[in-house]
Amino acid sequence: MGVPDNILRKNGPLTQAEIFEMRKHPQYAYDLLSPITYLRPAIEIAYCHHEWWDGSGYPRGLKGEAIPLSARVFAIVDVWDALSSDRPYRKAWPRKKIINYIKNLSGKQFDPDVIKVFFKMIEGEIKQIDPSHKPRSKPIKNNDQK
Repeated sequence: MGVPDNILRKNGPLTQAEIFEMRKHPQYAYDLLSPITYLRPAIEIAYCHHEWWDGSGYPRGLKGEAIPLSARVFAIVDVWDALSSDRPYRKAWPRKKIINYIKNLSGKQFDPDVIKVFFKMIEGEIKQIDPSHKPRSKPIKNNDQK
């Protein structure tokens, strides 16, 4: 939201200036949504979905449960969607690679409890699409469950 197309559609790595510009989009979303009364309850999603569980995200450096739950959920969905979609600079990733990527960021970028629920939902989605699907004999584990 608010990021120029030449940055969004760039075929290659972003410069430091482009990364700085890209990181402004949560503020742009906040500024755009805040005057709209009925959308105010959703502002926290747009404004906080780049906050990381370990506190190293942006724009405010929130950590853990200080990040609104709706933003913690959306952060995982946003990454899932981004990685499962073709981009100008790369092809969509395979499902297994995305699952491993998200699992590896449990406790760092993502709330470990939200990841557990998300993976349960993904397993349920597979079953709805393919009723013959058998659940894994072993559940998907996060890195913190060894």
